[in-house]
Amino acid sequence: MATSKNINADEAKAKAIDDLVDIIETKDFLPGAEEHKAGINAERAALGLAPFPPEEKYLNEIQDLPSCDNCNKQESGEFFCSKCKCAFYCSSACQKVAWKVGGHKQACPQYEEQCQALGKQTVADMNDDTRPPVLRMQNLERLDNEGAYKVAVENGLHDTIVKLCKDDTDRALTRFRDGHVYDKTSYAHFVMMTLWRGQRNSRAGSFSYGKCDGTRVKKFIRSSPDAFPALWEACLALVMIPLDEDVYRKDPRLHHEVHQVARDVLAGFSQIFTNDGTSKAILRGPRTKNEETMVAFGKDRIEYFASTINPVIKALDGAKEGRDARSVLEGYIYQNSAMIAYRAREYGIDDDFASKLKMNPASTAMYRTIAVPLGEGTIKKGYALTNEEAQVAMRKAAAELKQEKKSKKKKGKKNRR
Repeated sequence: MATSKNINADEAKAKAIDDLVDIIETKDFLPGAEEHKAGINAERAALGLAPFPPEEKYLNEIQDLPSCDNCNKQESGEFFCSKCKCAFYCSSACQKVAWKVGGHKQACPQYEEQCQALGKQTVADMNDDTRPPVLRMQNLERLDNEGAYKVAVENGLHDTIVKLCKDDTDRALTRFRDGHVYDKTSYAHFVMMTLWRGQRNSRAGSFSYGKCDGTRVKKFIRSSPDAFPALWEACLALVMIPLDEDVYRKDPRLHHEVHQVARDVLAGFSQIFTNDGTSKAILRGPRTKNEETMVAFGKDRIEYFASTINPVIKALDGAKEGRDARSVLEGYIYQNSAMIAYRAREYGIDDDFASKLKMNPASTAMYRTIAVPLGEGTIKKGYALTNEEAQVAMRKAAAELKQEKKSKKKKGKKNRR
């Protein structure tokens, strides 16, 4: 017969196990880093449970961390306020700073309620088709903090973005060309430049952002099969607008504006492809342990990229002078293509994506001497290259291409002999 002492011990053990499960399931203690894994395994061992095996995918897949609400360090919000559960931090030090001098101590009692209100209202505004586009998107900064953004996602933010991106693909040209001043905007541009911009706090007041918010982008891409194609096709549709004859001739100011919008979204994709996590979400698809499944997904995605990029290349090649000033959009299209090619090789998906692109000789030279060194250099650095770094990389690529042509010429002469 079990004694009361044994019963109490069993109950305590059962409660401890339940608590450990709750910790893991609520991600109060995120097992991403090695110390976290060791900590959980130590607790499991103390409770008589087997440790997680080294190959257990769960332990290394919880990487979708929010940004820090104090310093805005990307994908680092491992700690969160235990009271409101709506403020996220990269470290206990940042959490203490936010509490003591950042104002969270005073805001905390109402913070969850505020996040609920901001998140729900922002999604409602985005879905309000009685408003013109600018007014639907003008308050996206309300989702800068991670708590409000989380509430927005729970209330359909991702589906709303997909719907608005599809609207851009179908109607952005008409809005810019024929619409009222409040209609001349792009939903995809707002999303990329506001919701997903990195360094939201560290560069407040600046219109330049060197990184994307990897976690937000990854979660969107994985939210549905339609998510990435909707975003990508909307952005390519925006690239075509400055090439439209009516837009070009109607108003030089409008043409400059839409050209800037197109540049912004292509630059945004350069940041997305620089991020390894977002690139994997795009090219390897949903998380799975089956490598063959991921590679097959990637091959389909590569064919999709070629089929959507080639019409844009053709349009840019045939664009009249002035439509793409200094070939900026063309350069960005090729740089994004070079980054896709690099990631495809890196992930074992495709060794020669460039061969699928219908480039003329001049475009091929631009691709090899400008796009490839800039795209690959940016990925390797993890951030935009400085002007000096870019010049060095392009000079090196041009020298290599020149040497390659000389070698081919010499080989041709030998063969003729």
